[in-house]
Amino acid sequence: MALPKVSHFIITYNQRAYIEQALQSAVDQDYPELEIVVADDGSVDGTAEIVADFALRYPGKVIPSLAESNGGITSNCNRALALCSGKYISCQGGDDVLLPGKISHQVQWLEADERRVMCGHDVRVFFTSLDGSEHVRGSGGAGRSGVGAGKIIEGGVGSFFMGTSLMWRASATPPGGFDTRIPISSDWKFIIDVVGLDGVWGAVDGVYALYRIHPQNISSTKRDSIIMETLRTFVYLRQQYPAFRSELNLARREIFYNVAKVYYRNNCFGRARRVFRALLGTEGSGSWGQKARVLKYLFKCRRRSGGAI
Repeated sequence: MALPKVSHFIITYNQRAYIEQALQSAVDQDYPELEIVVADDGSVDGTAEIVADFALRYPGKVIPSLAESNGGITSNCNRALALCSGKYISCQGGDDVLLPGKISHQVQWLEADERRVMCGHDVRVFFTSLDGSEHVRGSGGAGRSGVGAGKIIEGGVGSFFMGTSLMWRASATPPGGFDTRIPISSDWKFIIDVVGLDGVWGAVDGVYALYRIHPQNISSTKRDSIIMETLRTFVYLRQQYPAFRSELNLARREIFYNVAKVYYRNNCFGRARRVFRALLGTEGSGSWGQKARVLKYLFKCRRRSGGAI
């Protein structure tokens, strides 16, 4: 019986220090029916030249797409998606590393049931600036398996497996790919769009990738933009998924609460107080326990800055 084809795409931008190891880890996977699409987003540090060299060394297996200018993460992901022709699709950042067996194990899991649309796995996260500092990250609040996107929405951003751990059924990819209204942090909505109302998702046991944390990570350099995009994402999701209204309300409250705490920790007490007060007036403002933690911070803001709650 023929093995299904897998398209694995790698997105890169100015990752010369890491891209060779990332590419080699994909090429070395033990799954024969694998194409590797590499979308470079206009790198100026020599990354594109390394990608082009790998394409020459592995013709037909490594497929380069080299942009002349930088278009951003979402557009780069969509450019890579457009070149994927496999039954299943997986992805990787240009600074991540795949471990042996990733592709074959995930294909086996997805092939076992046609209702299965997305599969994740645990990832070893390590800090390039701190020798020996690392931990294993699996799924967050959504858990390790489910049906439909309800738990993924309710858990909020970060509640699911990391992007570099994912493989999904190509037929479940939304028609527009990654939502272009979200230029940077479109991955959470993409996951929700793939799973939809009734897609089955789960995980294979084991650690099958390494994720680097370094000063150039987009989560570090674009934190404020990501927060604003996440808040806009809730608007789009409410329009698209009315069936998940209650889950969206819970997730939205949680992100506002976390944003307010960031303001508080940065001594922006006025901003923090406004967000905490808004939380008390939002639709379905939460349990008494949730209200209590908001009020606790409001009193802290008052004590630190003076003035009324």
